[in-house]
Amino acid sequence: MAIPILSLIVLIPLLFAVLTIFTKNKEQARASAMFSSVLVLALTLFMYFTFDSTTSQMQFQELAQWVPSLGINYQLGIDGISMPLVLLNAIVIPLLILFSWNDDKKQPNKFYALILATQGAVIGVFVALDFFLFYVFWELTLVPLFFMVSIWGGPAKHKAAIKFFIYTHVGSLVMLLGIFALYFAAWKQTGTPNMGIEHLLSQFQFIGDGFSRDLIFLALLFGFLVKIPAFPFHSWLPDAYVEAPTAGSVLFVLLKIGGYGLFRVMLPILPFTPSMDLMITIMAVLGSVSVLYGAFLALAQKDLKRMVAYSSVSHMGYVTLGAAGVVSLSVSGAMFQQFSHGLIMSIMFMACGVINNATGTRIINELGGLARKMPKLAVIMMLAFMASLGLPGLTGFIAEFLVLTFTYINQPTYVVIAILAIIITAAYHLWAMQRAMFGVYNEKLGALKDISASQTFSMAVLAILILYFGLNPGPVLDMMITNSEKLVSLMAVAGV
Repeated sequence: MAIPILSLIVLIPLLFAVLTIFTKNKEQARASAMFSSVLVLALTLFMYFTFDSTTSQMQFQELAQWVPSLGINYQLGIDGISMPLVLLNAIVIPLLILFSWNDDKKQPNKFYALILATQGAVIGVFVALDFFLFYVFWELTLVPLFFMVSIWGGPAKHKAAIKFFIYTHVGSLVMLLGIFALYFAAWKQTGTPNMGIEHLLSQFQFIGDGFSRDLIFLALLFGFLVKIPAFPFHSWLPDAYVEAPTAGSVLFVLLKIGGYGLFRVMLPILPFTPSMDLMITIMAVLGSVSVLYGAFLALAQKDLKRMVAYSSVSHMGYVTLGAAGVVSLSVSGAMFQQFSHGLIMSIMFMACGVINNATGTRIINELGGLARKMPKLAVIMMLAFMASLGLPGLTGFIAEFLVLTFTYINQPTYVVIAILAIIITAAYHLWAMQRAMFGVYNEKLGALKDISASQTFSMAVLAILILYFGLNPGPVLDMMITNSEKLVSLMAVAGV
């Protein structure tokens, strides 16, 4: 019998999250969390190295009946859309735990348990092939992140946590209405209930009423856009990212379920929406505006972490824009942007956390000359900032180049809008580095120590991966291209 590897990578962190709550001290809690995350990483690497990148078919599938009367099954699978995101999650979580190794957090058992609970829930979304299961994991991601912000967050933590919860929960409920509408319409069509994602997506085109198909599409799209988050549904993100502890900010970065939904759910049904051109335009407009608007807001920030948070809004705009390009390589670029963004932003938020803990401030003008006292941090942070502004040879360049070049084929106007942001992006990154890390050292900051060995290792591994995948994107890009070609071929079949 085959090992249920997908069940294991979801259940191990969830089970260890429960075990970690009952640990007695910080040492036991972090050891339990590290053991769980390394186990998940080992299983994921085994899966990655045995993964067939030449096929768009689901691999490592698991299927068991759950509620047959409602057509709900325990169904898991992984393909080139989800594999890179599971890999990203499996790599970053143990590094995050190592980064937080010497943190003096109150209630460390709950702190590490919430990291593991988030990991299990997010991987669950990526591997679920049943809409009921997908939605359970989708909602489950809210809970640990809410508590992460509200317990260990900054001065405005309660407001930020509630804002995050309400915003994303409303988005989830609208998405749930779309799922139910699709489910009942397909049930009426076929005579048998079935919550399978692939089954429901294949039945979408047979729903007779064109207006209903448009409404279902918009309801699902709204849920995913809120989670990405795309303009104008982004305002929960800066508060949540900034008020969250460093570990919480990195967990938010790994929450790639909104962008994942575009590729798993939206693009397969896009050709069968009566108002397809309108839907593509909506995605292109929101994507390009997010890129430009996020960049302008980042430029205006005085707080280093808030600047990084708004740059995240800008960079996630490329995901929506690339999906709207409906060309194989624009969609692949959007997928790669999710993977790249996870690596880059993890370092950037870790750097913000280190600077805040060392100096007691994140206000850019109050810093200065930190590179003299913290040279290791300066080198790693500079690489992440260069990757974020799209320097060739690093992952950010690959993603943005593919999105902008190939989306231009179908959406030239919106690509030109997004290109305007490149200059602004370079400006705020270089300006922040110049003022915070270089120049005259601010003696008011006192004697600072460089990042610890565990922090250096965590951030350096991520930096090496940014460089490696920037020079050699094939190991993850190939599987993305295989799946994006399948998605785009659906457009051709529909005569797009």
